[in-house]
Amino acid sequence: MRKRKCESIDRMVKTGRAMHARGWVSDERMTRLAWCGMPPPAPLTPEEVRAIREAEDLSIYTFANMLNTTARLLRRYEQGITRPTGPVLRLLHAIREQGMGRVFPLTPRIPDAKT
Repeated sequence: MRKRKCESIDRMVKTGRAMHARGWVSDERMTRLAWCGMPPPAPLTPEEVRAIREAEDLSIYTFANMLNTTARLLRRYEQGITRPTGPVLRLLHAIREQGMGRVFPLTPRIPDAKT
């Protein structure tokens, strides 16, 4: 895990936890504060990225569209040329841990109203 550039966030979260224990900070506020101190996700290997896609039985084009990236970039992730970072990495971890249905729930399509 990489070291933070600034340790002030860690101190802020630690202080928030102490204040929450005394009842000075609400649960909701503490949750939001903990999100600020959330560590970055672990990097994924190319095999793990491919396994996530294949476990959901998706084509590279469909999966890239769901990740809001290009099929070319997704191929580069799977070949190990580049590594996913930022929101794509966090989204891949969420899909691996919770499954595609939980991350992208299907919503029923509402038919158009006839006027």
